[in-house]
Amino acid sequence: MAILAKIRQRTLVLILIIGLALFAFVISDVFNNNGGGDKRPTEMGTVNGENIPLQQFQNQVEYAKNLSRGRQTTMQIVNSLWDEEVKNALITQQLDELGITIEKDEIWNLLITSPNITSSPQFQDESGTFVEGKLREYVNNLEAKRNLDDQSKAEYNNWVATEQYTIREAKKALYYNLVKAGSIATVKEGEMAYRMENDKVTFKYVQIPYTSIADSLVEVRKSDVQNYIENHKSEFEVKESRDIQYVFFPETPSKSDEEEAKQMVEDYKKGLAAAEDANAYANEYTETNESTAFTYSSQLPADISSEIMAMEVGDVYGPYKVGNQYKISRLVETSKLPDSVKSRHILIRFAGSAGAQPDLKRTKEEAKKTADSILTIVKRNKSKFADIAKEISDDTSKDKGGDLGWFTGATALTPTFKEFVFENETGDMGVVESPFGFHVIEIEDQKNEQKVVKLATINKQVEVTEQTLNDLFTTSSKFESDAGKSDDAFVNVAKERNYDVNPVNRIKELDASLAGMPQQREVIRWTFEEDTEVGDIRRFSVGSGFIVVQVTAKHAAGLASVEEASARVLGTLRNKKKAEMIKANNAGSKTLAELASAAGKAEQQATSLSMAAPIIPGAGAEKKVVGAAFALDKGATSGLIEGRTGVFMIQVVDKVEAPAKDTYLTEMNTLRNQRATKATSSVVEALKSSSEIEDNRGMFY
Repeated sequence: MAILAKIRQRTLVLILIIGLALFAFVISDVFNNNGGGDKRPTEMGTVNGENIPLQQFQNQVEYAKNLSRGRQTTMQIVNSLWDEEVKNALITQQLDELGITIEKDEIWNLLITSPNITSSPQFQDESGTFVEGKLREYVNNLEAKRNLDDQSKAEYNNWVATEQYTIREAKKALYYNLVKAGSIATVKEGEMAYRMENDKVTFKYVQIPYTSIADSLVEVRKSDVQNYIENHKSEFEVKESRDIQYVFFPETPSKSDEEEAKQMVEDYKKGLAAAEDANAYANEYTETNESTAFTYSSQLPADISSEIMAMEVGDVYGPYKVGNQYKISRLVETSKLPDSVKSRHILIRFAGSAGAQPDLKRTKEEAKKTADSILTIVKRNKSKFADIAKEISDDTSKDKGGDLGWFTGATALTPTFKEFVFENETGDMGVVESPFGFHVIEIEDQKNEQKVVKLATINKQVEVTEQTLNDLFTTSSKFESDAGKSDDAFVNVAKERNYDVNPVNRIKELDASLAGMPQQREVIRWTFEEDTEVGDIRRFSVGSGFIVVQVTAKHAAGLASVEEASARVLGTLRNKKKAEMIKANNAGSKTLAELASAAGKAEQQATSLSMAAPIIPGAGAEKKVVGAAFALDKGATSGLIEGRTGVFMIQVVDKVEAPAKDTYLTEMNTLRNQRATKATSSVVEALKSSSEIEDNRGMFY
């Protein structure tokens, strides 16, 4: 009642607050629609002025996410759907411009030949044959009942979506066929392709590799890089991007969280020691299941294995930490078991067992009866084991007579199988059930017997408590506040408090992750908001903690800077200067012998090279050098040729022209198919480059 009274007292205040909020909403909408602020787009984007509706796109994303079931990230789905929408729009516009349409009868013919429809039992007769009349009746019923109720409307809309999808696919196929039809090749081009592959040249050469000059002797100036960028602009176009730096505050257990988990298992220590059934007591209080099988020393944590192996039955050890858990363990039993076993088996699966074929009809009872019968036979005559395994076993080991070879206690085996082969004697045989079926097992050999222990263990995960989360929130909030007090405060405050500052450069608007921080779309979207300026700082909750981010730079779309491009072009520019140096130093050499002597290099020979495979031994692909060889007469010597890996001089030894053919249609068709494939794979990118596309993905995802 007291609470209700307080609410009544504050009713007027609440009404005023709600009224002001509504007023602010209306006013903001007025300003947004009248130039007083930026209006949020109502479409996902436009392609040459044609809208891609936002709501429709968002519905497609949600549908795809449900189908994906986590196999793809949201941004992967968004990007895939966006590319498809843009492609469909561009192709439709091209066909409209050409006056080409898909008529209704063509659509129907596509539908009645679609495997998705013709294979549906709903549209087949008793023999499984597709019946067009059943499909037409189904569509007519959908149209007649589409306004009866929500379900009928949904079914009709699904059919319309199917038709639209069919139309889109038909348009794409039609357009790609038109593109392929325009990809031509002539017979003369076919002959050229034949010549490039089959004409051969042999030449002697001297190579002075660029590596013969130390990089330190070659100066590449910033102006050289800038000139290269200007002359190769298309290679160095960059999108708008942002630079940031961030400090991550991870959700990790505090010292008090550790102590709390440790004390919890400590409190069970007396009870575990006194329990008549240690395993039952441990199973009741442990947080996650622990193994109750015999354990080898090598399977225990290295830092505690010797202490546990030295315990007496009934002793309790711990608390000790393994990973992010605290544990206590009571020694229940000791024994001596081999650490390695050699065995063979015959597997009899039954319907529903792991790995069983869907059409297997054998029941569990029948499988057990079969396994028992086999055991009786092989116990009487072990020599029959391998033959029976090859004939009957349902395991891949049947080809080896059921032989499984040697395996250790660390090998992943089903518990019942492992228990049988390690806890029985060499020569023992028996039937064991596992999730895979019934195994007829023979233990063929065992070795390296050693002490093993059975433990009853209680564990407790070290968890981040609410207090620790509150402290983390306070700590990250304080850093966010203090880091914005001056231009250098972010780095200086982080350094004072021993926080790691992580710089991330050239973030693109549609990137999904930051280096070391996957799936950070909210952060990236914020850096591209119009109101976000260089120097701005903001804290984000990232699921595994908090991240405090500062924008350190904005980069407009355009050409890459000299610093960014240097790594890509430095080698090319350096080799260009080295080529000039080599040619200047050897300008007087007119023959291979003179160049070899002056440069201290040996003459070599490249035999039967073609333009299609211009691979020089020891130098790799050298198209320019091999092309020069084809251009020279037999016996002629070239000048100095600037190649990919060095400077060359060549002397043609022999040229062999492939015999002429009666027709080059095969080569022409191959060339045409290659061009058609390349054209269809690149036509959409070509259309994009010549279109006006507004992309608002970054605002909504």
